[in-house]
Amino acid sequence: MTADPATNPPAAHRVWTIARIQNTLTSPVLIRRFLLDISHAPDHQVMNVFTAWQRVAATIEANTSGATTPAGQGVPSTDHRSCNADHERG
Repeated sequence: MTADPATNPPAAHRVWTIARIQNTLTSPVLIRRFLLDISHAPDHQVMNVFTAWQRVAATIEANTSGATTPAGQGVPSTDHRSCNADHERG
């Protein structure tokens, strides 16, 4: 039985969501880190955190499909303590 393309579009055509990023991450440690980062990000940083992890997930997805790795793509460094300090100051 083959998957229906209308219900299961190719990865390149699907919208990135928190669930898709979580499902793409290959390690329980990465999943836990992603969920902590996204849930503890201050409101003005949520999209930056999402975008950083979207890049990580896209890299993993590309590597599992046999494509080459984009340069400079790794686990995002998100130090929410500095974000919170900036937010509290200004």
